[in-house]
Parts: sequence; C-alpha cells; structure tokens
Amino acid sequence: MPLLKPIAGHTGCAGIKRYLEKGGRALEILTMNFAWQEERVFENVSEAPGDFDWAASMDATRHACGNDTPYRGKPARTFKHFVMSPDPQDGLTADQVAELASAWALKHFSDFEVAIVLHDDNENRIPHAHIVVNNTNLATERRLQTPDPLELNRSLQDLAEERGLRFMRDEVVRECEEEPARKKMPATMQKTYIRRAEKEIASEGGYSWVSDIRNRVTVAKALARNEDEFIAVLKTLEVDVAQNSVRSWRRDWIYSLADHPTWRIGGEKLGLSFGQEALRNRFARIAAWHPTPAASRQILSQAEHAVELNDLAELQRLADAIETCMSSNVRSLADLDRRIRRLESRGDAGSADQANALREVRAYMAQARLLPETLQTKRQRPPQNAEGALRRDDQEQRNQKAQAHRVRQRDRKEAR
Repeated sequence: MPLLKPIAGHTGCAGIKRYLEKGGRALEILTMNFAWQEERVFENVSEAPGDFDWAASMDATRHACGNDTPYRGKPARTFKHFVMSPDPQDGLTADQVAELASAWALKHFSDFEVAIVLHDDNENRIPHAHIVVNNTNLATERRLQTPDPLELNRSLQDLAEERGLRFMRDEVVRECEEEPARKKMPATMQKTYIRRAEKEIASEGGYSWVSDIRNRVTVAKALARNEDEFIAVLKTLEVDVAQNSVRSWRRDWIYSLADHPTWRIGGEKLGLSFGQEALRNRFARIAAWHPTPAASRQILSQAEHAVELNDLAELQRLADAIETCMSSNVRSLADLDRRIRRLESRGDAGSADQANALREVRAYMAQARLLPETLQTKRQRPPQNAEGALRRDDQEQRNQKAQAHRVRQRDRKEAR
C-alpha cells in the first residue's frame, strides 16, 4: 500500500526546491496552476518558459496575498511537503507514480500551486514522489487548511485500490509467524508511567522528549479507531512507529520523533495504555472512548498546530484534557457537568479537588470546542426504502442504548 508522510514548511520554497533537485536527482518535475499553465492540469516543467522557477513563483504568490506573514502572532506555515511512497511489491514505474501523485494532488489541492518531484534515490531505486503545495488558495487567497488529515491518506488508499494496487482498508496485520512473547507481564501496570528523571525535568521547566512523544501518542490513541488510523495520526504529528525486535520479551511498538530518530522509546515504557497490546485491545472495543467527528477534527488540528509551532505547553494541556475525558468516559460538556455535580455532592476535600480539576478541563474543552454541549443520542430516520441504511441506524441506536445503560449502572454504583 502507498504511504503518505506530511511535513510542514515555515520558510521560503527555495530551500525545498534546492533539496529536491540538487545533483540532478529529480527524475521528473510536474507543476500545476502556475501562470504559464492551463488551470488544474499537471505539466512537465520542460514545457515552461526558460526563466520559470516554481519555488520563486510560490513565494511571490504567497507574498502577494499576505500569506507569508505571521498569523495571530505565530509563524506562518508557508507550504506542505508530502512524501508519497508506493508499495515496493507493486513495482510501479516513475510514470505510474507520477500519475498516482497527480491524481491525489488534484483531488485535494486543485486550487493551489503544486510541484511534484520524482526521485528514485533510495536503496532499492524505487520511484517515489515529493509533493509540494503552496499555502495559498488561488480562488479565495486564503491560507491552506487540512481539516481532516486522515482523509488525505484514506483517499490515497482509494486511488490505489482503483488502480489495482495494494492498499490499506482497516485491515489487521499481525505477526502470525513470529515467536510468541516470552514474558507475560509488562514492565509496569501503571496506565501512564513517568520516571523520576522526567518528573525532575518537568519541575525545572525543561524539555522532555519522552513527555513530548507521550502527549502526541495520547492524541493519536484518542482519535484513531484502528491501527492504520493510529499510525496515520502519528505521522501527522511527526512521530514514527516501528515494531520492536522479535527477540524482545514482549511485542511492542517503538515511538520516535521524526526529526530526531535517535530519541526512541517503547510504548509500554510510557505506560501500559501506550503499548501495542493495550492499544490493539482498545481498537477492538466498540465502546472505546472517542470524540465526535467534529471534535476529532478540531483536536487533530489543534495538536498539529501545537507541534508545528513547538508549543509543547499547549500540547501537554491538550493531552491532559483528553486523558481526563477518556478516564472519566465523558463525551460532552453535559457529561462533565454531571460528574462535577456528583463530586461536589460528596462534600469531602478529595472530591472537591477532583471537581475543581474537572472544571478547568471543562473550561478548556469548551473554549477550544473540543466537546459538544450534549451528545446526540437519536438519529434522524432515513427514508423507508433505504433498507440498508435503516439496518445501520437501528444497530447504532441499539449500541447507543446499551452504552447509556452501562453509564447509568456505573453512575448508580458511584452514587452509593
């Protein structure tokens, strides 16, 4: 299946152009929506006027629209760079990779200046595409927004499927032939495990890359409903995931920062809930906590923005709020209000402290619009002739009623 890696740019485009074309390693360069071209059509730069420079043109467009200046006091994201790598087993030629990359870019960025640079400079000489998208929409002159980065990867898989290539579709890939784990118990049973060194760094206001990775993984595990989406969200947040050695006592994922690959840590070393086994169990649970689709987009956008600006304090605050919602199983602001009232009714100091902490979380989630006011429990019934849709709606209503019943039972137990 093809893989997609997004990288945000915050400078002019001359540097990325120099990197992609240095030493004559570019197999082919395709561009779209520049002044010399027909709209929404990719053409080879060999057809361009002799003085054409796609990087300089992108910079000029951005400057003319005022989109190279800081936004609300924060550095501008000047372009997005996507690396599209085909599955080696598909054996695609450079022309086939170019066609796939062009179709994908046209689907999502039809009103933007785009440059596609093809390479085969990896170990096995497998062609792959670098896709550079300027940050300015030519139709609206507004800045580039990617409200649902997961959809970018999903649509790439759809395009691969249409072309008869390998693709990902919520499949479960397991190491069926690997030797079984030799150690039944994880190193820690704590859901979140923070070492002494990490606590000391935090107390001194320093940077902990372990904490940084944990916060990004927290966002990913809350948003993803399967393994593919989990890895896709982590790529968006610039975290790489690898399988640990088959000789390890337990099977686990290894997380590392994309821009600092030597900073690596196993999932269960961050806490039991961050390990491979716990996460796969979570993906298999229908009732696992997830935000609404609208809240998911907002959470991912906020996390991506914090990563791009290196705003680690905001990322920490977001991760802490998400962990609180997951542990309390609250899915709306109304749920938070009810839990706060229950804690206040107990009248003891410990419950009062918990209620105050939940108020801070509620204020943050409300301000950032990360939770709905209430959770919609009833769906509008579709037309009676849509039998398949009716069955799906009926099943969802049964699931929602079962979930509501479990919540009421839990609330009664807490009230005793």
